[in-house]
Amino acid sequence: MRVMSGHDGDDIYFYEQGDLVRLKRDEDGPLVTAYAGDWGRVMRVNPDGSLDIKLAGYSRAKDADMVRAVAVARSRVEPCDLQGRPLLRGRAAVWDTRRSTM
Repeated sequence: MRVMSGHDGDDIYFYEQGDLVRLKRDEDGPLVTAYAGDWGRVMRVNPDGSLDIKLAGYSRAKDADMVRAVAVARSRVEPCDLQGRPLLRGRAAVWDTRRSTM
């Protein structure tokens, strides 16, 4: 994963195959297959920047019916660790506020 700083100081993530990511919001549409809090490994980065994410064996059982989420927008995910906890650099995970320097 590559990280760049945006104009307003927010981090911009460029995900690569093998990165661990967590969904921040449910998928849109009439058939929702991935929910906020689901996490897994990026299997493919599509040409439009969307991600194919393997959920089975991570946030879901290895023999789950829905093993992957396909074409998830990059804006709907955030990086996470091996337990599915968010990896937010410079911000607290709760309420997305700045960390205290004291």
